[in-house]
Amino acid sequence: MTYAQFQQPPYAPYQPRPFVSARRRAQVTVVLLIVDAVISFLTIPSHIFDMYVPQFDANSEVSDNPAGFVALLITIVLGLATFAAYVATAVAFLMWLYRSSNNVAAFGERTQHSSGWAVGSFFVPIMNLFVPYQATKDIWKKSGPTDPGSFSFAVSPPGFFPAWWGFWIASNVVTNIYIRMTVADAPLDASSIVGIFSEILSIAAAGFAIKVVREIDRRQEERSRNLLHYGQPPPPPPVFHAQGNAPYTGPATSEPSAPAI
Repeated sequence: MTYAQFQQPPYAPYQPRPFVSARRRAQVTVVLLIVDAVISFLTIPSHIFDMYVPQFDANSEVSDNPAGFVALLITIVLGLATFAAYVATAVAFLMWLYRSSNNVAAFGERTQHSSGWAVGSFFVPIMNLFVPYQATKDIWKKSGPTDPGSFSFAVSPPGFFPAWWGFWIASNVVTNIYIRMTVADAPLDASSIVGIFSEILSIAAAGFAIKVVREIDRRQEERSRNLLHYGQPPPPPPVFHAQGNAPYTGPATSEPSAPAI
């Protein structure tokens, strides 16, 4: 066995990840969630209007059915606004979630899911039913203050966390049903009722999401102030090498003795 086989690989000393405030991203996300809720609120009267106004089709003239034309125009405008706000909110929320997940390392903690997987799990079927919620809840837990006497110290997240996720899943399911009914030319009264229910669920999901974003942001800002007061967090637990079971504690200070012949 050669000396090179005994030599430990070089390792850089542990450098804690710096804390980068996610407050600006949280504020943008909250504003867009409010916009989403307002658009959903305005869409409810549009669905009610559709139930009592004759439907405007391609064979109709504007002069023959002006109310139906106005209802169709309002539906198109609100639909485009809903889509644009949804995309903008999704991008802002995922950017905030990614930075918040990265900040956990600055606290000397490790999340159950990587920052990339916390964001990417939203786009994976089946996984997107529970992994994003687990990742968000873990970020909340690992962002808590180290001082048990702090007013933010708690073991489990507040009740609006599961409420947010429950309403989010329900709103997506009902919205999908509404879209399928619209494409299939289902009776207008039935599809309008489903659409109203979908908007109500979306408003509730947005409201609880705002509380989730603000709660995690508040805890991280409080934890960061503790870092400035008490210093940097301790390094993470040692990592074991693949060639052995002993943890690496630092660079070797002397050459290992040659094996006995």
